[in-house]
Amino acid sequence: MNAGQGRQAGAGQGDLPVLQLRPLFLPTPGHGFEAPADETLDDDVMGQGLPEYNVFGVRPVDVERVFWYRWIAGHQASFALWWAMGDVVGHSRDTVPGPAEVDLLAACVEAYSALLLYSSTVPRTHYHHHIRRRMALQHPSFSGAWAPDYRPVRKIFRGGLPWQRDPSCAALGVAVARNAATHDYIAGHLVPDGPSLLQQSIGTPGVAVSREKEELYDNFFLTVRRPVSRVRFINQLRARVGGIATDLTHHGLYPNVEGHHHPVVTGQSGGMLMTLVPGTLRILDEALRLVTEQQLQGVGA
Repeated sequence: MNAGQGRQAGAGQGDLPVLQLRPLFLPTPGHGFEAPADETLDDDVMGQGLPEYNVFGVRPVDVERVFWYRWIAGHQASFALWWAMGDVVGHSRDTVPGPAEVDLLAACVEAYSALLLYSSTVPRTHYHHHIRRRMALQHPSFSGAWAPDYRPVRKIFRGGLPWQRDPSCAALGVAVARNAATHDYIAGHLVPDGPSLLQQSIGTPGVAVSREKEELYDNFFLTVRRPVSRVRFINQLRARVGGIATDLTHHGLYPNVEGHHHPVVTGQSGGMLMTLVPGTLRILDEALRLVTEQQLQGVGA
């Protein structure tokens, strides 16, 4: 769907867009895609040109609805990007990937940084009273380390693959450094005065990752493990980028919450993160384009 789709049929400019969360279907890590049935690609999300969005939103928002959507949709899109990255890592092993694959990895890492920012635009008070509380109710040690799709690509984010030191991977190195800075910055922004749920659990029994914890994590983010074709995988990623585009063009990056904005990254504090503020949709569009090209090469293979 394009960025204009997702609004209510016949809705005027002042009407709320439809921000509908849907289950994300992904194969179990270690399993490949299934052969496509009679499936076709949905329209390119940015097919009508890259939409623009305001950094500071004008229209008041439904706080619960918008920020819950951002938290879930932002994570789901991240899972899909990690899966696409895992496809590259699984084939490259100890050799430097080709230029197209390195470009894809760099674009996906940049897009994950943009999604971290997008998800974290929730006001801090609302995050603690609602989102963080829901995660703690799911499990007191609820942690992103339980994400099944992150494990195959974890070394990339830590610069731990030997070929990442090759000069051809310089852009990937820049993206990884920005992602580390983004992750640390946002953790400090959302939880400035205390440890994360994971940090609270360090040293306590039963914190090792298990399949049960991975399932708890999947369930929280509406992710279902089952066979999926490459075409459906692309369509799901397109739908989430399209929903994010609709949200941003209607509400801005920093929405109007009862007459106030809650900026995450500012000119004084943002540093290397500032490029994410006006560039979120451009960054997501580039990653989506490269992932689509990558996955279409595998259709019928």
